[in-house]
Amino acid sequence: MGTPLWTVGAVALALVAPVPAIAAPSTPRDFVVYGFSQSDVGDEDPQVYTLKPDVTIRAIGKWSTAGDEAADYNFAQIPRYHAQGTTFMGSGTASVIFPRDFATEAIYDDMSTRDAENVPVPHDEFGFGEPVRRGNLFNPAYREHLLAWARIQIDGGVDGINLDEVNGGFSGGQKYGFNGNEGFDDYTLADFNRYLLAKYPAFTPADWQARFGMTGPNVPRPDVPFDYRAYLRAGGWQTDPLNAANPLAAEWGRVVPNRLYAGDTTFTGTYVRRYWKELVDRLRGYAASRGRRLLISSNGLWPYVDFNSVGMYPWNPDEQTPDWKGADYVPVRDGHLNGAKSLGPNYRYLKERSREIAGDVPVAVFIDWPNEMMTNYLNLPPGEQRDYWRIFGAEAYANGLFPAFHLKDTVGSPTAQEQGMLGFLTRYSGFYRAHADLFRGNSHAPQAVRVDTPKIAATLLHNRHGRTIHLVNHRYAGAPVPWSNVVVSAALPSCPRAVRVFSPDGPRRATTTCRNGRLTVTVDRLEAYDVIALR
Repeated sequence: MGTPLWTVGAVALALVAPVPAIAAPSTPRDFVVYGFSQSDVGDEDPQVYTLKPDVTIRAIGKWSTAGDEAADYNFAQIPRYHAQGTTFMGSGTASVIFPRDFATEAIYDDMSTRDAENVPVPHDEFGFGEPVRRGNLFNPAYREHLLAWARIQIDGGVDGINLDEVNGGFSGGQKYGFNGNEGFDDYTLADFNRYLLAKYPAFTPADWQARFGMTGPNVPRPDVPFDYRAYLRAGGWQTDPLNAANPLAAEWGRVVPNRLYAGDTTFTGTYVRRYWKELVDRLRGYAASRGRRLLISSNGLWPYVDFNSVGMYPWNPDEQTPDWKGADYVPVRDGHLNGAKSLGPNYRYLKERSREIAGDVPVAVFIDWPNEMMTNYLNLPPGEQRDYWRIFGAEAYANGLFPAFHLKDTVGSPTAQEQGMLGFLTRYSGFYRAHADLFRGNSHAPQAVRVDTPKIAATLLHNRHGRTIHLVNHRYAGAPVPWSNVVVSAALPSCPRAVRVFSPDGPRRATTTCRNGRLTVTVDRLEAYDVIALR
């Protein structure tokens, strides 16, 4: 941890600041150190008691029948979390289902999503070696199924619930090339009928025919639902219902996995939002009936949450790329970390979209699994694994987000301790904990930052404590290549009374000048990450 400096004019005065006592965060707005350690419901990860994060975003995960009964759980670990000030988030899949999860095959079929020919959609692409489908969020019995296991976790004492892959049942899976042929069951189509009637309340049969090519009596009506599957068959779109030639495809909408954008007013966007809010309200209401406040999160960008936890995986929608894989959140080249790449634009995009969707709530990012990004991270040489957090973890903080430091998954991958990372992560996260006020509640400031040195990503953030300039070094050759005497300038509304410099990489000295709001700071060294606090 670097020695802080108060600088006034061109004089730098070293101060030895005591590390503040660690208090248990009271709300997500107080979280600064996020951990990712997910265990099966009956297991416990001792690494958490070394890292001591403010929160683990999915401490346990309900999967299939594991978690159906209170006896399945190790709730005794929750007081141990609380004793060290760590918030315990329960969790479970909101959409992956197996035949054994339900009493009968008929119930399983009723809970399953269906294609446009009313056949349950398989999801063999998961590679579990057994039948697997997606649960139907539009089925009230399925929503009750989700609430049932979540209530068990609430009764067991969890601080929050993280629901994973809430809108997972619309892709069509590998069977249909992920073209969106899923979600065409009777429950969903009844809601589609309601949606169309509400959107076009004055339409006559002639209007439906003129606008959408509907024929005969098969139009939306209050008494007899519109048979959308018959409409698709008549148009030849029953295996490709989102085909651009289908006039109703735009009304239906295209579901983006783990995203519920604020501007999505299509049928699927409107009703997924409605049922998601129902789940959230009922969970919070259940906890309140027991005198508890419950935190809510989900994988991705969602409304009505206390914080968003965004899984980083290939084929994400956060950047348009030629290969369609999306933003490369774990940049690797020939098996080595590509520290020259900046994730600043991607992180800023997530921050801005989350604000549109959920308001001013914290946003954490974690390496999701099992996928190519996690594999690339786990296969990095140890020094480059550390550099991933020193560069890209720091760059998340530098853009107002929070990286969730990776400890453990549930598929047997090497843990942080097994890879020799636990000690580093504990020491490194201690810098952010000790200087928490620099990182809580940050938003991007409108003023531009100029850095005369190349390969440095610079951002200007502000929170209730003041402004901070963040410098991330992307000059990388197997390790960060340091810079000396980095000159940073910004035009501010007024000159700061003082400037303080922090770095997790060691002590820093700086000189400053400021006239008429034009601030110039020269930092003597940038290794991976420096923060300039303006007060």
